[in-house]
Amino acid sequence: MSQPGYLLFLGHSLDMEKMGRYSAAVSAVYKQYGGTYAGIGGPGRGTELLEGAWFDHSIILARFPSSEDVEKFWHSPEYAKVRELRKGGGVFQVFSLKGENREPPDGQPAFLISIYRPFDAAAYAAFAKAEAEKIKGRDMYYIAQADERHVERLEGDLISFCISIIACPTQPSATVLWNDQSYTQLRKDRAQVAGVNTFLMAGMARK
Repeated sequence: MSQPGYLLFLGHSLDMEKMGRYSAAVSAVYKQYGGTYAGIGGPGRGTELLEGAWFDHSIILARFPSSEDVEKFWHSPEYAKVRELRKGGGVFQVFSLKGENREPPDGQPAFLISIYRPFDAAAYAAFAKAEAEKIKGRDMYYIAQADERHVERLEGDLISFCISIIACPTQPSATVLWNDQSYTQLRKDRAQVAGVNTFLMAGMARK
C-alpha cells in the first residue's frame, strides 16, 4: 500500500465573497494533481472544536497519492493562479503531512484532528502512547502523525506545532471515544504538559 500525503488547511475567513470564488475554483486543481477531499467544513458546518481556543477556524483535509504530490499541487502554476482569488480574504495556516500506510475507513468516517505544542516533550510522549492504546480495538487509527520536525509548514506563522489525525469509522464513534471517562481524564492530564486544539470533522463519504 502506498503512503499518501495530506494537506491540512486551516482558515479564518474575513471576506466570504473572495473565499467563495476560491472554493469554486480550487477543486479542479486538487483533482488535477490527484487530490481528493477527505473532509471539509467549519464551525456549524461539519466541524466542531472539542478542545482549545481556535473556535473560528474552517478546515480542509485533502488526501493526495503521496506527499510529493502535495508539493506538486502547492507549487503548481494552476494553484498559484487560484490562490490569488483568496488574497486578502483571510488568515491561513497550511501544512503538508506524510500519511501512514492506511486509508480512512469506508462509509462516512470522521476525523479527530489535533494540533498541539508540548511544553514537556518527554511527559507528552507518555500521553501519546496512552492515547494510541486507547483507540485500539475501536476500529480507529492514525492516518497521519508528525512532530514539529516533520510537519512541513506551507503557509502561515504557526511554528513548532505537532499534528495528529485519527480516523474514526463514524462521527458517533468519535464522540463516544471523546466522552469516555478514562479518555477525558487523559485529556485533562495532557493539558498540563501541552497546548492542544482538537477538532472533530465529518469526513466525506467513501466507498
